Amino acid sequence: MAASQNGNFPRTPMYRMICRKPVWVTQFVTNNNSTSGALVEIRRLYVQNGQVIQNSKTSIAGMDTFDSVTDEFCNAQKEAFDDVNSFEDRGGLGAMSDAMDDGMVLVMSLWDDHAANMLWLDSDYPTDRPASQAGVSRGTCAPSSGVPADVENQAPNSQVVFSNIKFGPIGSTF
Repeated sequence: MAASQNGNFPRTPMYRMICRKPVWVTQFVTNNNSTSGALVEIRRLYVQNGQVIQNSKTSIAGMDTFDSVTDEFCNAQKEAFDDVNSFEDRGGLGAMSDAMDDGMVLVMSLWDDHAANMLWLDSDYPTDRPASQAGVSRGTCAPSSGVPADVENQAPNSQVVFSNIKFGPIGSTF
């Protein structure tokens, strides 16, 4: 789902439906729609009870609408939010495509963030900018939340189960 102007995910009927037994599908789209082309887009969709739900479109002032990750989206988002474009500085999707050609391993984990307290995910971040600035308010968590010592103290036995993981040609995994 795409974030709104303030960076929060809208609490729409689609949001409520997706939060109950979703299947997330991430598609890595190449320039020639093959497994050997250059990566040009990362698309997300959701499947629930056999119904495919397309990703929502962004609604950010000063930006075109997007419903997937492309170099154009990343550049527009960084410009709209007056943020450092480290993705482009590191080569964007082209660099990611090159890395994928070398082979990658899927790694998923449960972790906390000793550098930024996970504020970049669901709070006001960066903390030196006003929450009213586009792209800063990213969720409802307090800027004082997410301190690793607190998280580890309050939830020392946290765990997660990743299951039903599939990979294959686009359209074959749901």
